[in-house]
Amino acid sequence: MNTNIKITSSCGPVLARLFSSSVIDELASKGHSPLATRILNEAGLFREFDPAILLRDFFDQIHTLLFRSYRNEYIYKNAIARKILLGVHSLNTASMLTEFRAGNCKADVIVLNGTSTVYEIKSAYDSMERLTRQIAAYRLLFDRINVITSDSQLDKVAGVVGNDIGLMVLTDRYTISTEREPSSLKSSVRSEVIFDSLRRNEYEQIVKAQIGEVPQVSNARMYQACRELFSVIDPITAHDSMVAVLKKRDNSRRLRDFVLSVPESLTAASLSCKLGVAGQVRFSQLLNTAIGGCLAG
Repeated sequence: MNTNIKITSSCGPVLARLFSSSVIDELASKGHSPLATRILNEAGLFREFDPAILLRDFFDQIHTLLFRSYRNEYIYKNAIARKILLGVHSLNTASMLTEFRAGNCKADVIVLNGTSTVYEIKSAYDSMERLTRQIAAYRLLFDRINVITSDSQLDKVAGVVGNDIGLMVLTDRYTISTEREPSSLKSSVRSEVIFDSLRRNEYEQIVKAQIGEVPQVSNARMYQACRELFSVIDPITAHDSMVAVLKKRDNSRRLRDFVLSVPESLTAASLSCKLGVAGQVRFSQLLNTAIGGCLAG
């Protein structure tokens, strides 16, 4: 790879798609990825890579390129997965979910480890326009809230959020620097808002555990009947019950061996993939083959 490559503002978003589930699924199912080839050609970078390099090294090189020239949302998510989920916690005790529904917002990353911590990403390419609304939504659901941003955006973020919100920076050394620790907010979450973020089997589990039984009503009335019961559960109990059921939703433990087998650049992608065991095995094997066979021109 030519280390002098620079990613332009138009090329960066294109190249970032190489870490999408669509590319991973194609590689696992077909043994090659026409989409990845199109992305490289669209970015004008296809001929920059030696066809003899291994696929795992190719992904690492793309990640390095993005980190150096276009720190998009995936770079932040992967840093959280590497430095916090695997670095501070472990897959034996902690779980990570992405794009989690929180009111009318979607939380970028939540880490569950006895409590809930949400990480809202504000890269150098993001505006602060929605941040106030996002923080307001997260206050009703999560125990701790962090905004992770670039050094250039830190003052802007600090000017928008309250002093009880954590501030983090993704540094040029690919570390996460904590500028301010978040306060615990779970005593002020809203039970009905938590309910609205859960799947039916999840809120039914909590209602049965806390109330004693699930309402004996028709399917058409089940949502409202459960919601009325859920809304009277005290905030801390509702929050802690949410953490318990969401940890069952997460695939981190099931994917543990797969996650630990992929290159560091693919940690976040591997955590959110939907591959079965056979697909995981095929993809892991493909990582050790030359890109000339799976990224054909």
